Amino acid sequence: MDKKRFLSFVAKVIAAQVTTYFLAGAVFYPLLTKPYYEGPHPIFAVFLRTEAERGLWAHVVNWFLPVEILRGILIAAVLYPLYDILKAWSFPKRFLYVASLYLVVGFWAATVAAPGTLEGMIYMRPFITPEAHLRVQPENILQGLALALFIAGTMMERPTRVSTQGVW
Repeated sequence: MDKKRFLSFVAKVIAAQVTTYFLAGAVFYPLLTKPYYEGPHPIFAVFLRTEAERGLWAHVVNWFLPVEILRGILIAAVLYPLYDILKAWSFPKRFLYVASLYLVVGFWAATVAAPGTLEGMIYMRPFITPEAHLRVQPENILQGLALALFIAGTMMERPTRVSTQGVW
């Protein structure tokens, strides 16, 4: 294994994961899901830490970045054995494959009862409405697509530089 290539890939995936996760949340939280976390009927607050409870929220603030870095490492570790195959594919194929892995296996088909997942739609209590399951989709889809875009893009061949030494 090329250690330098692996570490470079891990660093790029971590950067992509942290950036896209934060930006997707920053965009969609105030637009779509904030009422589920705080306000008159914060249904997600029944099972999640929210800003409304500062003591509990401090845990999120302290662990957000380390956990997102760990997620980036895990994603890179799973994708790296496919590195040469992915690199040989066209950008659209590589992008669609990474996006589908992230969204299908990592979100919709995940074996966790969470809003937006198939398991969540079956096992979560009825106060987590179909609307709640739908409102979390844009954030997860955008993040998955953006993450795939970054990962697929970092695997693009760099144009080789032509030396101009000795031309004159």
